[in-house]
Amino acid sequence: MKKPLAVILVFLFALMLGACNSSNNDKAIEDKSVVNIYYIDTKTSGIVSETYQMIGTEKEHQVEELIYMLKKAPENVVYKSALPENVTIKEFNFDEDGQLTVNFESTYSDLTGISEVMCRAAVVKTLSQVTGVDFIVFNVNGQPLMDSDQVVGLMTEEDFIDNTAADTNYPVKLYFANENGDALIEYTTNINYNGTGTIEELVVNQLINGPTEIGMYDTIPEGTTLLNVSTKEGICYVDFNEKFLDKLPNITDKIAIYSIVNTLVELPVPDINKVQFTINSKVQKTYREGTDFDVSFERDLSLIEGSK
Repeated sequence: MKKPLAVILVFLFALMLGACNSSNNDKAIEDKSVVNIYYIDTKTSGIVSETYQMIGTEKEHQVEELIYMLKKAPENVVYKSALPENVTIKEFNFDEDGQLTVNFESTYSDLTGISEVMCRAAVVKTLSQVTGVDFIVFNVNGQPLMDSDQVVGLMTEEDFIDNTAADTNYPVKLYFANENGDALIEYTTNINYNGTGTIEELVVNQLINGPTEIGMYDTIPEGTTLLNVSTKEGICYVDFNEKFLDKLPNITDKIAIYSIVNTLVELPVPDINKVQFTINSKVQKTYREGTDFDVSFERDLSLIEGSK
């Protein structure tokens, strides 16, 4: 069933007025579902939430209500709405399998990078709380939302790490080069996750920043920028700028590639089995020394120092 969003204000006003006039108002409110509305913390650029008691009882009305609240200014002045003023939802519809499809105006495409990921996370985590909504799909002007030339597809709240109360120390394994540049050194550490972006983005940027321990060396050239990273159906798609093709002294193709592949595949979540690279959103046939680069890479533990 498709539902235009033009009626939201009228619906909510009538519903709230009826609730206020009811002699059993206090009891009715106690029976309504308490949910979280997700926002962006302007101080930390992380995702945060405020509790909210829904008035609507029907699934359709609850989705309308939560969309309205996502657009409404939060009570906390340091928070801001995850849905910018210029981003409008045209309509939404349900199917029989618990899928909610949210169709945005074309202005959603103006959101990029971290801003888009946080908007996506806030909307999905908020609307997933409605009973009967098991999966959420984003469309933009009637077309499926794309991320790095891949359809984003079905989303659930579990796709986004919930860290609304405080920063989280997230255990990861990062792989850097040894002194000779012909093997990988495993470095186990915790990264501070505050709800901004994705874990994949954080660990790749850690690799770009380079090691902090003596005896470990860079695998990614200076000036490399992570343009996009997303994971779908077990494949992590990583898009760099052209600087990633530059040659680092003594670092072989395999060490450069598998420092990223091994790091991503060993993340506890999401479930990544393979990594596929692009350069400036385009498939690159070969890498620096002629290594095939237009394929999906699986983890290679034989490259870790001391494994042979």
